[in-house]
Amino acid sequence: MLIIGRSFYDFFLKFNISYRVSGALSILLINVMLFCFVFYFGNEFIEILKKIYNNHAESFIILEKNIKLLFGIDLEKILQRTLKNITSNILTAGASITGEGLLAYIIGNVTVYFLLVDREKVRELLLKIIPSHILSDITERKNNLSQVIKIELMLVCITTTIIITGFIILHIPSGFFLGILCGILDILPYVGTIIVFIPIIIYNIVVKKYLIVIGMISLYILSQLIREILELKFLSSKLEIHPLAIMLSIYIGA
Repeated sequence: MLIIGRSFYDFFLKFNISYRVSGALSILLINVMLFCFVFYFGNEFIEILKKIYNNHAESFIILEKNIKLLFGIDLEKILQRTLKNITSNILTAGASITGEGLLAYIIGNVTVYFLLVDREKVRELLLKIIPSHILSDITERKNNLSQVIKIELMLVCITTTIIITGFIILHIPSGFFLGILCGILDILPYVGTIIVFIPIIIYNIVVKKYLIVIGMISLYILSQLIREILELKFLSSKLEIHPLAIMLSIYIGA
């Protein structure tokens, strides 16, 4: 929020808007953008689920009957029991999670506001309490980190473009939306694009579209290979570290 808010804040100041009003407008704009983002992706996700259900409801019913006949497993009862357990767990944990999340979100907004409007005061305080040699070291690390962030964002854009192109070629419904979702998941640690790929692969196995399954697996492998190769190349050249050291640090760190 601070990184995005800083850009908005500096933009509003150019129009001679007071620093406190600029801070408040920046926070408001970030929250509006976040709401629109969540609303759009939420609606798109629900629409995709509706399309899948409406287009293949009969196939899923036949599959359920076949599983029941062959293996004696009643999927409907299992799903009902599972949903009941999940619902009860969600209701018991939901209140505390929502309360903590809302409090953290409010504190985050207030903190970002004061870091924007009182940026110089915070900087002066840090200069007083932190030794100069540590500050210079932090500045150097910060420059390296900014290089890494730029490289990672560039890699995410390349991966997203490859995946969107692949989805369009394979005629995956809502391919553009799912490709953007893959890009967002690629930014998040320990998540990755596999969360999108696995359900699509399983779904196409169920509806017996094996050519698309092969295409999806190939697309995933291709996107990951390109990402790994480019990541090693860019990080090693920008940070002047040997590619082997970069590769080992990524995997041992993970």
